[in-house]
Amino acid sequence: MVRQKSIFNAIVLVFVCSLVLLACEKTTFNTKPTLTFLSVRSNDLVQGNLLDIRLRVLDKEGDISDTLYIRAGTRRCPNNTVNLFYKVPDVPQKSDLNAEIAIRFLIGVIGEYPVYNLNLCPGVDTVNFQFWIKDIKGNISDTIGTSEPILIRNS
Repeated sequence: MVRQKSIFNAIVLVFVCSLVLLACEKTTFNTKPTLTFLSVRSNDLVQGNLLDIRLRVLDKEGDISDTLYIRAGTRRCPNNTVNLFYKVPDVPQKSDLNAEIAIRFLIGVIGEYPVYNLNLCPGVDTVNFQFWIKDIKGNISDTIGTSEPILIRNS
C-alpha cells in the first residue's frame, strides 16, 4: 500500500510539474498590448552614462502606436516626476506581434539619444521608471516598471 501511494505521488508530481512548464512557455496575445520588462544594462549610473532598458511588447492585432510613454521619478524628490514620450521605431502591423523595444537615454548629456535630466536632486538618488504603450485603437497596456530602481550619481 505504501509503495502504491509513493508511485501515485510521483505521478501527480510529474503531472503538476508538466502543467507548470506548459503554462510558463505559453505566450498569449491580447487585444490590449502587453509590456514585459526584460533588462537594464546597469542599475548604477553617473552623468554621461547610457541608460539602456529593454522591454517586450505583445499585441494580438499588431497595431501599436509610435509612442511609448515613460514616467520617471526619484525617491528623494518625489514631487519632481517627469513624463516622457519615447518614439518607437516603425513596426510592421501584423497579427500576434512579439517585438523587443530598446530604450536608450544619455544621462544628463545632449547627444544623439533623448536626454533625461536626472539633476532633480543633487547627490545620489534612485529613479523608478514606469512604462505603458497604446495601440491605434486606443487600447492601453498595463503599466510596468523596471525590476529595481536605478541608482543615479548626480554631480
